[in-house]
Amino acid sequence: MKATIPNTARELCAVLHTYGVFVDGPELAFGSTLPAELESVVEVLQTGIRAVLLGREWWGTASDKVRMVTLNPAERVPDDITLLAVAGEAKWDRIRPDAVIDFPQLFAPALRRGRK
Repeated sequence: MKATIPNTARELCAVLHTYGVFVDGPELAFGSTLPAELESVVEVLQTGIRAVLLGREWWGTASDKVRMVTLNPAERVPDDITLLAVAGEAKWDRIRPDAVIDFPQLFAPALRRGRK
């Protein structure tokens, strides 16, 4: 059975409860095997899933900017965000550049100043 690919970290977290998702130190762990089509999506949104499970803020930034923003796990990631982190953790995860192409449903057009 093919798994439905969620659009947001919160939706993905809800789907992952079926697979016994939990946080194990800095990583996600599962009580049962994930379908292959979910594994790559989890790789992209794993910081958002951890943030939801831990009840912490989810942060994002673009690698060419110094401004960090708080992300809403119930919304898609702005497409100009390239780094993600969970509040209270020192490690930032880089979104692989092809993720926006491979999983467009996870990303929303960023609000850019000067553009309509």
